[in-house]
Amino acid sequence: MEEDIPPKAFYTIGEVSRLTGVKTHVLRYWETQGKLLKPSRRGSRHRLYRPADIQLIFEIKRLREEEKLSLAAMRRQMNHKPEHHRLAPPRPLSPGSLDHQVLTLLKTIRDDLLALKEFLE
Repeated sequence: MEEDIPPKAFYTIGEVSRLTGVKTHVLRYWETQGKLLKPSRRGSRHRLYRPADIQLIFEIKRLREEEKLSLAAMRRQMNHKPEHHRLAPPRPLSPGSLDHQVLTLLKTIRDDLLALKEFLE
């Protein structure tokens, strides 16, 4: 199932819910009460999940369903994992940090919008 994730820099909470099978209210609960997730936020306060966040959600889901761990036990277990398993702090959004695919997609969208603007004028 994890292989079916479309490659994107960021995902909305609805997209993450559909991809992982975890309901949105559960994701919010894991974020606020469980202190397990820390998605980035837009200026509009919408949650933005990175691919690493989605992998973490799959791990939380596995621990919850297969090992029947509580949120506190999951938090303890994740805090004791080696450093390379922890999430890196979110990178600021800047043209230099976006990967080539995203830039290409944005340029294509811009060109399409400019062509549509010309057509409407």
